[in-house]
Amino acid sequence: MDKVKIVSAEIVRPLRHKVLRPSLPFESSIMDLDAHDHTFHFCVKEEFRIISVASAYHESFIELSQKDAYRLRGMATEPSEQGKGYGKMVLNGVIDYLSKETESEILWCNARTAAFEFYEKMGFNIVGDEFDIPNLGPHKKGFINLWNASGSKNVMGKYWTLKNLWFILINRFMPKFTLRIN
Repeated sequence: MDKVKIVSAEIVRPLRHKVLRPSLPFESSIMDLDAHDHTFHFCVKEEFRIISVASAYHESFIELSQKDAYRLRGMATEPSEQGKGYGKMVLNGVIDYLSKETESEILWCNARTAAFEFYEKMGFNIVGDEFDIPNLGPHKKGFINLWNASGSKNVMGKYWTLKNLWFILINRFMPKFTLRIN
């Protein structure tokens, strides 16, 4: 099995349509930002078979608008392969890539109610009131802080924060010493 790969929108759309929008026309699986320069599409495949997909769009999260964010959309796994870790694998790939390759702090999504448990296990905070997306059903918003999710931003971010805190505490509360050379 291959690892998570970045692919074109054309690769993710068939599975996105099959799993998330089967009763809608195929064109409904084409998202407005699919071809944008700051959009990334991910997949997990086994030989030539696409098993799990997800897309990430550089899009603000209104609830935390002061933070740079990416939006997770179109996350889908072949029905026969669900529950085998492929969704976790593709989502970890998205988080890892965004953490290392972008300056974004937040990954957010509109999570279907059936997927709340999955997202919560993955570290997402499910927030706000439930809302209905026509033809797709009930959803809630969820987000994860990329600086605490995975990759070097997390490790270095925690280290750097603790290091800076220690420096601030020592310089703030310890008496100042000067070295006099005679």
